[in-house]
Amino acid sequence: VLGDLVESIAGAILIDSKLNLGEVWRVFKPILSPFPTPEDLQLHPLRELGEICGEAGSPLCTECRKEGDQTIAKLTVQLKDGQLTAEGCDKTKNTALEQAALLLLDAME
Repeated sequence: VLGDLVESIAGAILIDSKLNLGEVWRVFKPILSPFPTPEDLQLHPLRELGEICGEAGSPLCTECRKEGDQTIAKLTVQLKDGQLTAEGCDKTKNTALEQAALLLLDAME
């Protein structure tokens, strides 16, 4: 329903402006600009790391262990010129993995 409404308004502007597509964009661009595009979104650090390692053909090893109420996540990537390792620590496994991935991404830059 909302799409039909937007389409109708765009069509009306196009007709009123004598088929001037630039005028339609002048009206709609400020309305649409607050919406994020795929380029605006950031990948989760662990996914980004996995994609980088996959493209480079470098294996990514993950180890998680519990120490009391904390989870220690250790990520290791084998690069052509050596090995990088990072550890993250948190109560949840996902957050510990995210911390380790962020540290590893920083080390790879």
